[in-house]
Amino acid sequence: MTDIQGLISSLQPEDLALLQERGPGQLLDPDMLDAIDRAAGGPGEGRGYYVVRGSLEPLERRQYYLRDDVATAIFDPVTLEGAAGADA
Repeated sequence: MTDIQGLISSLQPEDLALLQERGPGQLLDPDMLDAIDRAAGGPGEGRGYYVVRGSLEPLERRQYYLRDDVATAIFDPVTLEGAAGADA
């Protein structure tokens, strides 16, 4: 089960800013996948927050994107205010 609010709260501010700068439909690069994994609890833990679109093979050419509900939450000002308030 995913905790979208928890993920947003756990992202480093610079990683959240970069996600927002790039937009909801962005292709996630390896550095951003690592940032999401770290925020979710460690290597590979972010897999519930992003999905593969397109071919699954070959592995090194997979393209990862934010899950639609995760992208919606990241770009929703109310969600972000709630996440920021959780740490305060």
